[in-house]
Amino acid sequence: MMTYEELLRAWKAEREAPGLSRLEEDFYRRAAELIGRLRARLRMPDTGARRTRRASVELENVEKMVKDIFERRLEKAVGALMSGEGLELDKLTPEEREIFSSLEAAFASSRRFLEGILRGEVRGPAEGGRPGPTGRAEGPKMMLIRILAEVPAIVGADMRTHGPFKPGDVAFIPTENALALVRKGLAAEVEVA
Repeated sequence: MMTYEELLRAWKAEREAPGLSRLEEDFYRRAAELIGRLRARLRMPDTGARRTRRASVELENVEKMVKDIFERRLEKAVGALMSGEGLELDKLTPEEREIFSSLEAAFASSRRFLEGILRGEVRGPAEGGRPGPTGRAEGPKMMLIRILAEVPAIVGADMRTHGPFKPGDVAFIPTENALALVRKGLAAEVEVA
């Protein structure tokens, strides 16, 4: 059973470590249980106003710390992958290994694509530039958009990282992702004549 103090120590360790800190294999399961216990405490009918406020603040802090730990670890993993380093699998939880393995594959595909370009090979952007049976690269349909607001880097439907983007940038990204940005008012479709 995870305690608030244990979570606080893990959060501080992750903030201070330049790379991934080591988490227990069941860290996220235990964090979810802690959040569940705090939510249950808030639903108790005989809890006084002071106890309810304290439990509410504690729950808010726990949720912020768990989110911050996960996001920092994701940023560190993406940074390691972008620099060509492998992931420190022994420091990942089973959930992170599952999530980050698709990112690792996407970065490997991106590196293969770039290496092909640097060798002077003309390949399509999808699937890391691997040609399909027709000799042309296969993958998700792409759309040209103009960015209207700050957009952080996203992992597209093609499993490649796109962005981050600034207003005025023009990007050629998977249609599925482009339409989502257009619907949110963050981008506009560019019509090609």
